Formats: sequence, structure tokens, C-alpha cells
Amino acid sequence: MTLIHVVAFSQSADFYGVVHFGGNLPVGNFSKATVNNGVVEKWGLADESSYGGAGIGTYAGLLGAKRIGGIEELSVFVSLDFFFNPLNKTLRDHKEQYEVDNINTHDKYEQSFPVYFNIPMFAGCRYDFYTSNRNISIFSQLGIGADFRIITDYSIYWNMYKQSSAAYRYMEEYRNKVAFAAMAGAGAIFFDRIQVGLQYHYLGTSRVISDSETIINEENGSSKTIPMANSRGRLTPHLISLTVGYVF
Repeated sequence: MTLIHVVAFSQSADFYGVVHFGGNLPVGNFSKATVNNGVVEKWGLADESSYGGAGIGTYAGLLGAKRIGGIEELSVFVSLDFFFNPLNKTLRDHKEQYEVDNINTHDKYEQSFPVYFNIPMFAGCRYDFYTSNRNISIFSQLGIGADFRIITDYSIYWNMYKQSSAAYRYMEEYRNKVAFAAMAGAGAIFFDRIQVGLQYHYLGTSRVISDSETIINEENGSSKTIPMANSRGRLTPHLISLTVGYVF
């Protein structure tokens, strides 16, 4: 997994900022899904389980900080981060096999699985201190805030039988949710310019709610939407990011 962390940081200024990019690794139940004999048994978007089935994703964010009362080492910060996670290999392999199995009775059968977007905002404290070698400094930071979670639509495109020209698309929409979030990070800065760090993000627990189902007849454009509020699993994203950056 390749990760990039680009940082805007001034050792002498009262205010400094951070812009960062990279990757994230989901851990715990958020990264799991169970498929048995071609059937998804545990996946929080389809049942009551806490398994998210998330795969390795990307990460970007912004941070602004101010030193506290002239204390060079201690700062307060606010940050906005962006996490993107597609589904993991277990669910992607299931998708591919399911399409192969259904092509025997359909001219075309395609699934578009949802992906996760998490957008947390944090406020917290950061501490920077030099080692005996002035070319190396160590930092740590803690923050709490809220996460805004988006799950994209799940859709299936198919025709009923090979002898039929009718084609249909099924779509399921999920409700956006907000949950408590927290983060912690630590690392080193070399020559006041190169930063290497490790971060952990807890993005809270929230229920997956399916808001509606829509079936579209692709042949004549007609559609039928069924409003609903089906309760599915409770997801708790835990994400780890390894970061490398440039300080200026």
C-alpha cells in the first residue's frame, strides 16, 4: 500500500496548516464479510451483521493549527478528512462469480456494489518536541469530532431471459449518517521538512438504513420506486493510515 502525506507546517509560526493524501487500511469488522457457497451470509448492507466488507482505500485531509499561548511545542487544531473505501476482495470475487453464474440465463447481468465515503471533522491537541538531535522532532496528536458517512447506491442491471429484449435496473439507496469520531496519531519530522507518521481513526457506530428501492425498465424508461426504511447492520469503521509528508 503506497501512502503520501503532504504537510504545510511552520516550526516558528503561531499558525500552521496540513494538507495530506494517502491510503487507509480498514480493520476489525468493518473490513470483514462472509460468503459461503456463493451466498453472502454476513454483510451489514444486506443483513443485521456488523460486517462492513470494506477494502483498502484512499485518504485526504486538511488541518489548521495554532500554538497555545506562545508554547512552541503545544498546538490546538481543527481538521477535515476524507476517506474512500471500495468493497474488499471477498465481495468483489463474489460479484464476479455471481455475474458468471447468471450469464447462462441472461444476455447481460451486472452488479454495481456500493462504496463507503467517510468525512470526519476533528478538534484536538498536537504536541511537537525535539530530540537531542535537532534535525529530528517527534509529534503526537489526539482529536475528537463527528463523522459524516455516505454509502453509494447498490444496483443490478439485467435482462430477464436471453429470448427477451426487456432489460431492467434495480437500485437500492442508503441513508447518510452522522456519528461520534475520534483519532490519534504520532510520528517523526526530519530536518523540519519530512514527516513520517501513523494515524488511527475511529469513526463511530451507526445503523445502515435502506431508504428506497427502484426498478427501472431500461427498454421503455418506466420506473417504480418503493419508499422504505429498512434497518440493516450497525457499522463501526476503524481505519489505520501510514503517512509520509513534506513540511513547509
